[in-house]
Amino acid sequence: MKKILIGLAVATTLTITGCATLPSKPRTFDQLGQFSNTPLNAKTYRISFVADSNMSYGTAEEITLVKAAQTTLKNGFRFFKVMDDPSNRSQKPPRQAVVYPNPPMYGPYGYHRRHPAFWPDPFFDAPQVVNVEPAQVSYTIECFKDQKSAPQEAFDASLILQSLGQKYGLSPKGDVLQPEPSTPAK
Repeated sequence: MKKILIGLAVATTLTITGCATLPSKPRTFDQLGQFSNTPLNAKTYRISFVADSNMSYGTAEEITLVKAAQTTLKNGFRFFKVMDDPSNRSQKPPRQAVVYPNPPMYGPYGYHRRHPAFWPDPFFDAPQVVNVEPAQVSYTIECFKDQKSAPQEAFDASLILQSLGQKYGLSPKGDVLQPEPSTPAK
């Protein structure tokens, strides 16, 4: 009987910890944050992206650039230029804060960690940097059909999707490689 109880306890512990350590399902490109693309005229679009709170500002800029390339190809263009308008220049990285965890009353060895006779453990007081607000990136882009009409500093949308698109689950034409099912599986 004792062996059965021990076996059940071990099985329960492994089940609980096994479920807690399973990786979550990877997100598709459209699930990385909130996208919006607003046509301003026949060749100009406003691309906006609000990232999740745990995403860095540099990654949010890269995803917005990929979304701009995807929008360019979807609308029949090949090249795009990021316009130098005031709203692009006023963007700043999200505010961050340094958070110090609350020290436990007793350390891992059962003694009071603030007592001067014991060596303090430096890993319990390690500060963490957290984003206070999510990263928001917006670009106004002007699209061009061919390289002759595009300015010299224009981006090639198909080249961006070939190099960065696969990293975010997009095909070289801008299609999502593994779209999320429309109805949840039961």
